[in-house]
Amino acid sequence: MTDPRLRGLLLALEPGQTLWLSAAGQSLWPLVLDGDSLKVERCDETGVAAGDVAVIDAARSLVAHIVVQVGPVVTASSVGVRDALAPVVGRVVAVRRAGRTVSLPRSARHAVRLVPGLALVLKRSTVLRAVVRRLR
Repeated sequence: MTDPRLRGLLLALEPGQTLWLSAAGQSLWPLVLDGDSLKVERCDETGVAAGDVAVIDAARSLVAHIVVQVGPVVTASSVGVRDALAPVVGRVVAVRRAGRTVSLPRSARHAVRLVPGLALVLKRSTVLRAVVRRLR
């Protein structure tokens, strides 16, 4: 999510307001795919908890990653690669793919926060890595 105009629109929103943004990249595969639309609710670090998908303002581009720690907020990709500390500017509350919208309720946090750890297990197993490659 690197379009500077959309970044500016998101940053101009009041807390609690939402904006749909287009996802780019594979860092949250299989939760979010390249081209998915993300409904982002404007908030700061006080509006996210471990397991949320936060949007951070990283080096003048927006990045959506999983919150793995709070106080300070630390985010990571679905394979556990942690981001440099950056301000939280929003929280993903829904994902739209192929015309279907799936909300990400707060109750999903517990499952989402397991994703980076499970990915590390997958990375260590050559058989499971091969299965994931075929799925992609």
